[in-house]
Amino acid sequence: MPARFLLSGALLVALTACASDSIRSHPANPEIQRQIASIVAQVRYQTGAELVMSLERLVAYDVFVIDQVAELADDPNPRLRGNAMWVLAQVRDGEHPDRMTRIERILRDGLEDPDATVAYEAATGLAARGEWDVLPRLIDGLDDADPGVRYRCHQQLVSTTSRDFGYSIDGDPAVQQVAIDAWRDWYAAWSGSRS
Repeated sequence: MPARFLLSGALLVALTACASDSIRSHPANPEIQRQIASIVAQVRYQTGAELVMSLERLVAYDVFVIDQVAELADDPNPRLRGNAMWVLAQVRDGEHPDRMTRIERILRDGLEDPDATVAYEAATGLAARGEWDVLPRLIDGLDDADPGVRYRCHQQLVSTTSRDFGYSIDGDPAVQQVAIDAWRDWYAAWSGSRS
């Protein structure tokens, strides 16, 4: 193989590595931030499948969304705050623990949100990130009047713990209570074994 092809290949690999390092180390890239801002503006007015697609697009930007989505976490509209909790919970960056600490702080603040749906979304996000201290909050959510909250809480409990105590979001209230009690008993035993 001619030397110029080897040199071209090596140069291409070096440039690609520099470009990806540059993007990773500069999350405020103006073009990326402009694209994120456009999606965030749309999220304010979208519903249904269109909203879900936009939220998934934000998740695809990973660490680049943190600043703009963090602003949504403080929005007066609880639906937007809940969406922000969901997006931020998906962001992972093992190379920058300070970013993960910031996200955890936002999610922890979300636990105190006056809107129960936002608080449960924050708890769900923390549980998905391996924070099991929020499981009692999710267990309490199994008894919520909103079937959407009950569904999200149950889904996350099963996903996080790989356990299911026969809970059904639309089940008979007496049967639901038996399952909720089983979840509480399991958590008490689990947390007691950790002491």
